[in-house]
Amino acid sequence: MVDASATRDSAYDGRFYVGVHSTGIYCLPSCKAKKPQLKNVIFYPTREEAISAGLRGCMRCKSEKFPDVLPVWLHAVLKFMREHRTERLNENKLIQMTGVDISTIRRYFKTHLGMTPLAFHRKLRLEYARCLIESGYDYLSAAYECGYESASGFREAFVRQFGKPPGRFYAKP
Repeated sequence: MVDASATRDSAYDGRFYVGVHSTGIYCLPSCKAKKPQLKNVIFYPTREEAISAGLRGCMRCKSEKFPDVLPVWLHAVLKFMREHRTERLNENKLIQMTGVDISTIRRYFKTHLGMTPLAFHRKLRLEYARCLIESGYDYLSAAYECGYESASGFREAFVRQFGKPPGRFYAKP
């Protein structure tokens, strides 16, 4: 537990909690806050045990909300992207929606989804286009329905995403 906490290993998040009795806080092992002296630390197997020892959750790692530690604005952005998968999206719209700096938005997307917000939205749009094509739409109609303005740009993005051109996904009669 000491090693996992010292290396901030997120694989141990939720398996145990780090109680810091000098501050009255309990953290996840991966917490980015300054590491306390070992003499002030007691490890707890559950959140409930840390709370019953009189500790409160850390504001930095949000240990009281684990495993749902994502910020509220991120849930709103993901919902918006799913609801607007037929439109093009730009980063200014995301900044406007959330009031959060774009570098923060990008960092959360890269950390939790493995891609930038625009790449994630493009993936949603292309998956929707694929569903339209498989249900009988021709690929130009699907492209325009998903906010693409050029057939060649849509085809190129589609091939990059799925490894095959859109014509290979038409519904079988």
